[in-house]
Amino acid sequence: MSRILLYLSPLLLLASCVEYEAEPFTGHTLPRVTGYTTGVTNDWLYINLRTGKTYNAEAPNRDFADGCQRDSAEIALDWDIAFCGHQLRTNSGTSGIGQGGAVDLGYAGYDTWVAKSHVETLDFVADNDSTVMITMSQNDWNKYLLANGLDFDSNPWFDPNVGPRETLASANPVLAEAILFAAPPPSYTLSLHTYCVRAADGTRFFKFQVVSWYDANVAIGGEGGRICYYADELK
Repeated sequence: MSRILLYLSPLLLLASCVEYEAEPFTGHTLPRVTGYTTGVTNDWLYINLRTGKTYNAEAPNRDFADGCQRDSAEIALDWDIAFCGHQLRTNSGTSGIGQGGAVDLGYAGYDTWVAKSHVETLDFVADNDSTVMITMSQNDWNKYLLANGLDFDSNPWFDPNVGPRETLASANPVLAEAILFAAPPPSYTLSLHTYCVRAADGTRFFKFQVVSWYDANVAIGGEGGRICYYADELK
């Protein structure tokens, strides 16, 4: 046995010195974590896929609060997609006044979608405020308990049987399948489906795929919620 170990040890040492370089990620990474972990339940980061402009990129509600993306004429049509934790919005339905929406193009196959003529006639689904749940921040849950005179011990924010408290939000039900959340313990599973997001103007289309719950440019185990994704316009 000792002879075998002596024989293998130089090989193991040699193998430990080999470095493997992964190809650099060429997609997009959110500038920050969004959602309940920031202390804000409706912490949405908005992106204009047509120009690359972002809103609330530095901090929750830094540029505008939830609701203004729909009610403010200045920005109402200046965004196409938004992120809040594992949920997403499009500029459509209850989330915005645009002609956006999303459609599921199936598992993988991202590179096979190249022309907008392939998606223009598909049935895009608009956002609603009756089917998608987002996780409440512990801060907002505590405010709710205080406002309603409820006992903290009897109404914990985190229930060991069902996980953290959730609440309905205006979001896209199709894109809700892109990242599936389960708890406890909290876990995030990617569908790896390719989706198509119609822009707010109703004339431009972007294929979209979430590829990582983590920042792809740092080591595994980094900050969760720095979502990495691909988004390319179909011509």
